[in-house]
Amino acid sequence: MKAISFLSAVALLASQTAAHMAMTYPPPLRSKLNPFSSNIDYSITSPMAASGSDFPCKGTLNLLGTKDASPVATWQAGREYNMSIDGGANHNGGSCQAALSFDKGKTFTVIHSYIGNCPVAGASSLKFTLPADTPSAPDAIFAWTWFNNVGNREFYMNCAIITVNGGGGGQTGAASSFSSRPEIFKANINNGCSTLEGSDVMFPNPGPDVTSQSSKTAPPSGNCGPVVSNPGTGTGGGSGGASPAPSSNPVPSNPAPVASSPAAAPSSPVAPVSSQVASQPATPPATSLPGGVFITVPSASSSCDSETKQQTTMVTVNRPSNGSPTTAPAATSVNPSVPTPTLTPPENAQNAMTPGLACTDEGQWLCVQGTHFQRCASGQWSVMMSMAAGTKCVSGSTEFVTWAKKRSHKRAHSRRYRSKHI
Repeated sequence: MKAISFLSAVALLASQTAAHMAMTYPPPLRSKLNPFSSNIDYSITSPMAASGSDFPCKGTLNLLGTKDASPVATWQAGREYNMSIDGGANHNGGSCQAALSFDKGKTFTVIHSYIGNCPVAGASSLKFTLPADTPSAPDAIFAWTWFNNVGNREFYMNCAIITVNGGGGGQTGAASSFSSRPEIFKANINNGCSTLEGSDVMFPNPGPDVTSQSSKTAPPSGNCGPVVSNPGTGTGGGSGGASPAPSSNPVPSNPAPVASSPAAAPSSPVAPVSSQVASQPATPPATSLPGGVFITVPSASSSCDSETKQQTTMVTVNRPSNGSPTTAPAATSVNPSVPTPTLTPPENAQNAMTPGLACTDEGQWLCVQGTHFQRCASGQWSVMMSMAAGTKCVSGSTEFVTWAKKRSHKRAHSRRYRSKHI
């Protein structure tokens, strides 16, 4: 009995120490929250290898050019957004950076640095403003990086694919133009640079936009690049400091279309309707976020000798009116014949809500004709967005959405996952 209790305690401790932190919005490549992920990374909260073998983005950029790397959000240059971080162990915070890459991950340009108290324990949101002169791109890479305060010297990095609209027309100073912003700080990946345990790393070149909440900072050690004067404290753009060294990020020559064509990804709550751009609201949630999450649910099937074509179908699970999370009931039977959604929203579709119309059920999904959807975000309905190819939704609205995936094997297996309320 004692042996069983000891093993249970060890297993619990192992699960807690393994659950670090990860970006949840925008949903990263291979994240279970990313509706395009076909190969879930269940260790997404873990740091990158100390050898640097999976830098950048934990080795997920081999998905570029595939359906798994479809954009999950559409952002407008010059607007304020936020990213969400969640997990089980924040290692007393540390320092983070938000960055963008326009050259398939060869370089990452810093758009905001957070020195100290990043991330906090549990779920949190980090605000930033997309620089006004950010170049347009249909498939830019947005990255969150983190250097923990206590524990092993580690480097965390999650990356998501987004569409950037606009850019090039904003008024910025020479020191804050996108082309003059620094590249991300890199350490603890066998590159000759390391951070000091027990302190929040002071980035040698944090860039012009800095949030500082640290009570104890320390510079990195080793060959970590040139040092730029420390920025001012507080949220928003840091004051003072020399101009950052120019980065060599190339600007894509083919701008993305303006936001008249909504992104096909089921995105988080949207920005003001005037921009019609998918984003998450800048105000962080008080406790938990309402709404839905896409979760892979392998459906039951019988043994078969021939290979069956892989198909996906949307099914819904309704939440009780009292708002308490419940275990998802058995998945409804799905029709193996899945219609392919149209690429553009239907005109004057029945049950569709006018974008910008007030709504009260924050995070609620609205399925339109099985091929498109809208979401209640920041008190108003979002623009209509298309379902991913090979998927459909059930007409009506719900706060839970699961993604059922049917796979063929010579020997069938069936598992059910509980729909997670976020």
